[in-house]
Amino acid sequence: MNKTIITTMGAAFLASLCCIGPIAMLLLGSTSVGLFTVFEPIRPIFGVLSIVVLVFAYSKIFGKDKAACCKTEDAKKSIRKQKHILLGITPIVFVLLAFPYFSGGLHDNDTAVHPGMKSEWVIEGMTCQGCAAGMEGALAATDGMNYCNVNYDDKIMLCYLNKNILTKDEIPVLVNRIGFKAIPITNILQIEEGT
Repeated sequence: MNKTIITTMGAAFLASLCCIGPIAMLLLGSTSVGLFTVFEPIRPIFGVLSIVVLVFAYSKIFGKDKAACCKTEDAKKSIRKQKHILLGITPIVFVLLAFPYFSGGLHDNDTAVHPGMKSEWVIEGMTCQGCAAGMEGALAATDGMNYCNVNYDDKIMLCYLNKNILTKDEIPVLVNRIGFKAIPITNILQIEEGT
């Protein structure tokens, strides 16, 4: 049973690592949040594996009741303990599996006017809300960044810079260090207009 629990928890953790990783790195003080995007393609595999192992564990543990009727009291206590453990980890597994879908609420969506020079960018390489939250937190901690908002759905980053400390030309370098690519919106508009 311990192997089943460890496998279930491990698979669920790996299924959410692409979104939990950037936030954990940010909390630890690192700005390399883009490193975890490599886990995005395998997230569905680990998600399915988590559910399969969880279903297997439930069938194994709750199927033991019928066979346990003739066993000793110690065997019955062991089965009850395993049931409690399994029922305890199930919500944790589902929270881990759902984390990529609700991690967007972890960052600021303020749209008020902020002091400084406005700068808008298209961000490439984000795979989930966790990437946006991690990048936003890392950039917000940068000297000269008055405000930063990264919208995962639109792939747009809005910044307000203190141009005496941080220039617009430094933004792509900072974003690249984090693990993503920033393209000024003005460049994209020029390409679309054919200029």
